[in-house]
Amino acid sequence: MVFKTETAWSASQVLLSYGFTYHALAKQTKLVRWIPPVVDFCLNVDGASKGNPGLCGGGGCIRDKHDNVLLAFSNYYGAGNSLIAEARALCDGLRLAHFVGVRLSAIYSDSSTLVQSMQQGKCPRWLIHRWWRSSRDLLDNGSSLVHVFRETNQVADRLANHAIYTMCNEVF
Repeated sequence: MVFKTETAWSASQVLLSYGFTYHALAKQTKLVRWIPPVVDFCLNVDGASKGNPGLCGGGGCIRDKHDNVLLAFSNYYGAGNSLIAEARALCDGLRLAHFVGVRLSAIYSDSSTLVQSMQQGKCPRWLIHRWWRSSRDLLDNGSSLVHVFRETNQVADRLANHAIYTMCNEVF
C-alpha cells in the first residue's frame, strides 16, 4: 500500500502557478420566512415531479393572517413535468378558493417561470396553456402573485409530494 506524502495542489494553487488570479465570492446566508397576508387570505401552491417527465402532483393551502390553515389540497396528476405540476397546482388552488368563496390577497409560488409568465401575460409552454389560461381568468385584480423561495413554501411542497406518493386527490 502506498500513501501520498505530498500535499496535492489545490485548484487555486494551479491557477496561481499559471498566472491567473480569481476572487471567490462567499455565499451569503439569507433569512427567509413566511409573511402572512395583511387582509383576507393567501394561497401557497407548489408542484412536484419525480422525473422529467415523471409522476407529478400539486398541493397548496389557504391561510389567514394568523397563519391558520382554512383549507389544503393535494392532487395527483400522473405523468408530467415540473412546469405542468406547478401550473396545475396554481389552477387547482385558485379554483378551490373560488369554489369556497375566499378572497385571496396574495398567491405564493416558488416557480419563478410560472410567476413571471403570469405577470407578463405570456404562456411559457403550449402544454400548460389550458391551466395557465384558467389561472389567469381566476386571478383577482386585488390579489398579487408573488415568487417565494422554496424554503417558505414547505407546506405546499409536502402536500405536492404527498399526492405523488399516495396517487390520490385530497382536500383537508
